[in-house]
Amino acid sequence: MGSHGGATGPGQLKVLASLGITDETLGCEIRSSMETRIVARIAVDHTDLPIHLDAHAAAADGVIVVNRIKPHTHFRGPTESGLTKMLVIGAGKHEQALAMHAHGVTGLRDLVPVSAQALVDTGRVLAGVALIEDGEHRLSHVEVIPAGQIRTREPDLLRQARSLMPRLPVDDIDLLVVDRIGKDISGTGMDTNVVGRVRALDFAGFERPRIRVVYARGLTHATAGNAIGVGLADLVHQRLVEAIDPVSTAVNAMTGGSPQTAAVPITATSDAEALSHFDRYLRGARPTSEVRLIRCRDTLSLQRLLVSRAVAEVAPADSTCTPVDLRWTADQDFGSVRGYD
Repeated sequence: MGSHGGATGPGQLKVLASLGITDETLGCEIRSSMETRIVARIAVDHTDLPIHLDAHAAAADGVIVVNRIKPHTHFRGPTESGLTKMLVIGAGKHEQALAMHAHGVTGLRDLVPVSAQALVDTGRVLAGVALIEDGEHRLSHVEVIPAGQIRTREPDLLRQARSLMPRLPVDDIDLLVVDRIGKDISGTGMDTNVVGRVRALDFAGFERPRIRVVYARGLTHATAGNAIGVGLADLVHQRLVEAIDPVSTAVNAMTGGSPQTAAVPITATSDAEALSHFDRYLRGARPTSEVRLIRCRDTLSLQRLLVSRAVAEVAPADSTCTPVDLRWTADQDFGSVRGYD
């Protein structure tokens, strides 16, 4: 997408390499640049909004766009994150990402589909390859869609993707511990559809789940220091803060119109210190035995969770949750819980 990798061509190559995508693994040259060409225009508020297309793509005989179809992290609409978004904010590079995000949630929900259609109408787009993953991050559906059918077909695929999304087993949670966040997990570091928080300038979050405190413990290696989404947490571990690349994080957050998601929360030097902060926040509102705590590896890995007994008691019957006893002790370390790894 436009602002990833610090919004530079070399930076985006680095992001791809961290995911194992290189010239060698693909067997073809990867051309990465922020240069674009204006290939169409749409009317917005009595002005013309230029539609940008990557310069390499604009010079090609045709474009085939590929992306995962999934619920967007900032809004709800007929098309959210998928081929339509990749045509505009992906193929349009940083220039188009800035233009769309300048209109906030309305721009993403309403202007992106119109812009994608304008690109299709130029005749440059040949087709789209839609990918859908199941709740365990495995590819479950692949579909090739002729360019002219992308706009009408994608809403059906979005509904299918939404039905497969992983979710936390309960809606009301006192403490959610997330071992790692990163761009390879979600465009917002941790999936807002899972944690319920968005914290964009014009949208605070979704109705569910309702989480009192989120504690993030680290960054993935593949995110290359981009800590977008750290601001969705209330507590973070020092190791996460030390791994942050402030430049790529800032570029991503400001382009996306959500500077709060890059704000660093209260930092703890250990899990024990983080739990002490949480304990102070709780102020004895309920006994430890009644605290609803969930720990996940990341928001893509919800098939195996560690939960407090208070969660296990109300979780759906088909949930595979492992209850753990809570102890607010000086040597508490989430990393040492036996059987979790």
